[in-house]
Amino acid sequence: MHFPKQLKSWIFPACAAAACIVVWIMVPEKIVPVLRIIKTITLQMAIPLLISLFMMFLLNMYISTASITRLMGKKGGLSGILFSSIAGIVSMGPVFAWFPFLKALKEKGMADVYLANFLSCRAVKPVLFPVLITYFGWRFSLVFITMSLAIAWGTAFIFFLSGKRLE
Repeated sequence: MHFPKQLKSWIFPACAAAACIVVWIMVPEKIVPVLRIIKTITLQMAIPLLISLFMMFLLNMYISTASITRLMGKKGGLSGILFSSIAGIVSMGPVFAWFPFLKALKEKGMADVYLANFLSCRAVKPVLFPVLITYFGWRFSLVFITMSLAIAWGTAFIFFLSGKRLE
C-alpha cells in the first residue's frame, strides 16, 4: 500500500489511537493503565527530544557550517577526533535523542569518522566512574575505559580507511 509522504508519519500514532479505542470498547477498565503507560513513554521521549531540538536551534543560530567543517569535516584531523571524543564522553541522555542533532551536524559537513567516534565514545561516562569503580574495582574500570576509547578510535579509523569521510 502506498501512502503520501505527509500521511506516513501519522500511521503509527493512528494505529496506537485505534488500539486504545479498541481496548476502551472491549475492556474499559484497562484503558487507564494503558493511558498511564503512554503518558510515561511520551514524557520519557519528549524531554530528550526537546533538548535535542533546542540544541539544534542553538546549533543553527550560533555555529556556522564553516566551523563544523573546520573542526569535524574532511580535514578535521586529530583535533576533530579529540573534539568528537570529548563531545561523546560528556553527552548525556539516551542515544536516540542525539540522532536529530547529529544528523544536523552531518548535513553541515561533519565527516563519518567523527560521527562514528562520537557515538562510540558515549560508552565512557565520567559521572559513572565512581559507580563503576565501586562495583568492579579500579583495575576493571581502567581497562574498561581504556578499551572503550581504543575501540571508539578504532571504529573511527576504520571509517577513515573505508573512505566514507569523503562524502
